[in-house]
Amino acid sequence: MTAVVDPVRSFLELEKRLEREPEGSQGEIARGVYMMTPRPRAAHGGAQVNLGAALRLRFGWGEGVVAPEWLFVAEPEVRSEENLSRLVPDLAAWRRSTTGWPDLNITPATLAPEWVAEVLSPTTERFDRREKMGAWGAMGVGYVWLVDVDRRRIETFANVRGTMVAGTVLEADAELAAEPFGALGLPVARLFPG
Repeated sequence: MTAVVDPVRSFLELEKRLEREPEGSQGEIARGVYMMTPRPRAAHGGAQVNLGAALRLRFGWGEGVVAPEWLFVAEPEVRSEENLSRLVPDLAAWRRSTTGWPDLNITPATLAPEWVAEVLSPTTERFDRREKMGAWGAMGVGYVWLVDVDRRRIETFANVRGTMVAGTVLEADAELAAEPFGALGLPVARLFPG
């Protein structure tokens, strides 16, 4: 006789394990798959900061007392029990007029972002491309950008009925222009340190 596995119970057990992990390491759960990774290289962090700064400069400021349309957050924890996922994207954005904004005083956020960026590194690329991409699609994230520091390019994806579908690949010599933001007025190469 085969025992029936309760996926939600298994997910909750993985969350307990995640919360016991040591400081300086990062664990994530994507559709029930647990992944533990070391802290990224400095080149990864540089690309993350540069992309966040470019987006914040263009979209993250309101006029006067008006709040901006977009909220950009570095490494927020995003949880979806329904999709058995607890993830930490390198950057995430919520749009006031579509998804609304999460409560910034509650971690993890349970409101899926409209856009996420994952900065690829040798230790996370496979997980980012497979499990996390599938989880982002199932959670309803509208757009995912994979920022490849080693190849100096950005791969874009859009959610089509719960699946992330490949879009434009922006090489280093291209202008940074992709959904949901459109043209940002800078070359992709400027995102990469060195």
